[in-house]
Amino acid sequence: MNDIKNKIDHLRKGIERHNKLYYAKQNPEISDTEYDNLVKELEKLERDYPLFASKDSPTQKVSGTVSSSFEKVKHAVPMLSLDNTYSEEEIGKWYERTIKAITNYELQIANENGKAHRENTASCNDSNQDLPLQTDEAGEAIQKSALSFTVEPKIDGVSASLTYVNGVLAIGATRGDGETGEDITENIKTIRDIPHKLKDNPPAFFELRGEVYMDKESFAAINEEIIENGGQKFANPRNAASGSLRQKNPQITASRRLRFFVHSFGDIKGLSFSTHSDFLEYCKKCGFKLQKDIKTCRSLKEITDFSLEMLEKRETLPYEIDGLVIKVDSYGLQKELGYTNKSPRWAIAYKFPAKQATTKLNQIRVQVGRTGIITPSAVLEPVPLAGVTISHATLHNFEEIERLNVNEGDTVLIERAGDVIPKIVKVTVKNSEGFFKPPKHCPSCQSEIVKESEEEAAYRCVNPECPAQFRRHLIHFVSRNAMNIDGFGEVVIDQLLEKEKLKTLADIYALTFDDFLGLELFKEKKANNLMKSIAESKKRPLSKLLFALGIRHAGEKVSEIIAKRFITMDALFTASVGDFIKINEIGDVLAVSLKEFFEKPEMRHITNALKAAGVNMTEPESENPGTAFEGKTFVLTGELANYTREKATEIIKSLGGRTSSSVSKKTSYVLAGAEAGSKLEKAKELGVQVISEAEFEELIK
Repeated sequence: MNDIKNKIDHLRKGIERHNKLYYAKQNPEISDTEYDNLVKELEKLERDYPLFASKDSPTQKVSGTVSSSFEKVKHAVPMLSLDNTYSEEEIGKWYERTIKAITNYELQIANENGKAHRENTASCNDSNQDLPLQTDEAGEAIQKSALSFTVEPKIDGVSASLTYVNGVLAIGATRGDGETGEDITENIKTIRDIPHKLKDNPPAFFELRGEVYMDKESFAAINEEIIENGGQKFANPRNAASGSLRQKNPQITASRRLRFFVHSFGDIKGLSFSTHSDFLEYCKKCGFKLQKDIKTCRSLKEITDFSLEMLEKRETLPYEIDGLVIKVDSYGLQKELGYTNKSPRWAIAYKFPAKQATTKLNQIRVQVGRTGIITPSAVLEPVPLAGVTISHATLHNFEEIERLNVNEGDTVLIERAGDVIPKIVKVTVKNSEGFFKPPKHCPSCQSEIVKESEEEAAYRCVNPECPAQFRRHLIHFVSRNAMNIDGFGEVVIDQLLEKEKLKTLADIYALTFDDFLGLELFKEKKANNLMKSIAESKKRPLSKLLFALGIRHAGEKVSEIIAKRFITMDALFTASVGDFIKINEIGDVLAVSLKEFFEKPEMRHITNALKAAGVNMTEPESENPGTAFEGKTFVLTGELANYTREKATEIIKSLGGRTSSSVSKKTSYVLAGAEAGSKLEKAKELGVQVISEAEFEELIK
């Protein structure tokens, strides 16, 4: 039993410590989900071992602290927290408990009404029947009462209380410990969404609650400013809002562009509401802004369908949400359902999968890219995050490592937003000395690593024969948008490198049928197809070859532009910086990069070898010259019957048009083939003209 008691004491102390880090210092060491898991673990132990239960336990109190930096404010009605749930199954269980409690209440009311009616009837008919109302009758009663739930996105911000006296804002306060908060009235008054005076004949006393938050755009701008000034950036918008709201100087708060959404009230005198929906509508009349995504649901299915909808929509919102709040809409039923020590029974928070988690950084690996850039990446202690297990994260570059002051062995906060590669946000526990330094030698070829200028963040290996660079260069060279050698994937490249069949790019064109037959899973047909694809790649236009060669700062579009301007590879080798700058789309930096690329002796050697192998070195004139699509933008979606996507793109460009990968109001046409997907729906939503393959053929005629 001592072990259990020690475990409970350890959890209580840990939770209290994390509360102080979160609420008082705005510098949490663990994510919300990890904190919730600690609380759930403590709750279970206290249930299983009631001998060790305590009224002072954090499970029995509202999380939060009251700082001595501000005057204390007693809330008119305690500001309670919400119970959390993390799955549809748990929502279902809460829904069933709520319906059962309401059913019992409705049944009791119906029986009392029925009894009174029968007593009146008995006095006239000498009948003494006193039969209870059946469960199915109670169900009908509930249905007639139109039971509904208000579902609101849970803003990831800071709770605040606003007290209005005769319609004038008198006090703004933090939640604090639920009973007592901090007086931050002057800071609250700087938030533009909070009216100083209420409209629409306000009540004599009105204490309402809501969430102070910082939108994504303001959060990014503040962090950028903090980094420029050498400070430690905020981990997330909620921490930024909390830190900004509790500034001693209201001018600093005002500069942070905080926002506010109302979500409930504590006490009100001289006015009453029958439902939460009515309350929200009244707040709107008073001058408050409401969230757009608030839904009234009348069944569990409607609630779960809306939760899925908001989970998908989450990344497109201008502010962060971390879940939904589900409330019984009727205030009468809320009163009957009541409260636990720290939470209402009539509401619950459904938390979305976390976008942040803490874990240990086990190792920093250094990789060499196609252009020689040395890139660090983090190997992490595996941790669940946003529905998947994360074991790697990006570190961007060595300047970012220095800014984070991160090294192997540190405990870090990682973030996965928008289903992209996870990144390290900050170090939460420093377990190492200093930060990880860039290597002095290339991990692949051991050549010297250099930083070419102070303006650049990148370190690079300048050895053109570096094996790591060459492998990635090969992968890029044969890729679809470059020389488009179908079937020449990474597995094939790795086997040929191992057999030392590839030492230069030109070696691709010296490969034989027997070379491929000697590879794993290759038979005659596959070998023949790859040989044919290699032969066809020799005919690619100069623009494709330029992109395949991997000119620094020059992507596919720039490669097309300079190929059309200079026509031949020889003309590019003799061009000056001034010749490149004459092209509208090319600036000074790119012009210098192009000149340096074609000045390198090894590039002349590489292109001569490719030319000797039969690779085309010119840009052919367009087969369909014209300007029919001048200024027009096309988006292609679905499968076309008579054209590959590359061929359709080529035709559009030859007629003066351009293609884009995303649909916007500026899109001229969406060319939709079979099984067109979300781009087609987006086009219809924006009113963009959608054309079929047959209509496309009519246009190009």
